[in-house]
Amino acid sequence: MCREGVLKMLPPRSFYLLTEAAARWSVTPFDVIGWSTEGLLSLSIALPPVKIGQSETVSGLVDIEAPHVLPLFRRDGIPSQSVAIRRVKTGDQEFRWISEPPNGVVVAAADVLVRRGEVEKFEQRFCEAGPAHLSTAPPKTRRPGPGAPPRHDWDTFYAVLARRIHEHGLPRTQAELVREMRDWFERREDEYAPDESTIARKIRIVWQELCRA
Repeated sequence: MCREGVLKMLPPRSFYLLTEAAARWSVTPFDVIGWSTEGLLSLSIALPPVKIGQSETVSGLVDIEAPHVLPLFRRDGIPSQSVAIRRVKTGDQEFRWISEPPNGVVVAAADVLVRRGEVEKFEQRFCEAGPAHLSTAPPKTRRPGPGAPPRHDWDTFYAVLARRIHEHGLPRTQAELVREMRDWFERREDEYAPDESTIARKIRIVWQELCRA
């Protein structure tokens, strides 16, 4: 782990997962896709080398058309596991067709990104308190009160867990859900995030109830 003095010198994040941006604004990924469809912010993917047109090769962070990833974040029904992206945009150019591979590039929900610049512009325009209000910094330590405060924010944990299951259903295994929620804790930059066994104990009763025949 880097020393504290070094951490302060690291640059800001280049992009966010679409799901992270949605959680940052307390909305669903479906909402973010809707705003992107209206031209309020751009969505991106990290593209492996592909051919555009006859000879041009493109790779790196490119923009995509929001409606093409909507099946990954369906509000009703089971989301698709993947979609094929066949048109991308780099810089100020128009969207162009991928010629090789001929069927485009397959992406999953975790591949859909929002650039940091897009997040900042969106917050400056629509968030009353500005970007600082929606900072990804860890919450301030609660002031001491009666009784010992919980070490982890389990109330928010269960709220996020409920929203995940409501929007996307249960994954194939309980272990997958445990890993997802562990990643959620880590994205909150919680230095003392609980281990998987602790998270599994919290999830087990929910999983058993939902899987009951």
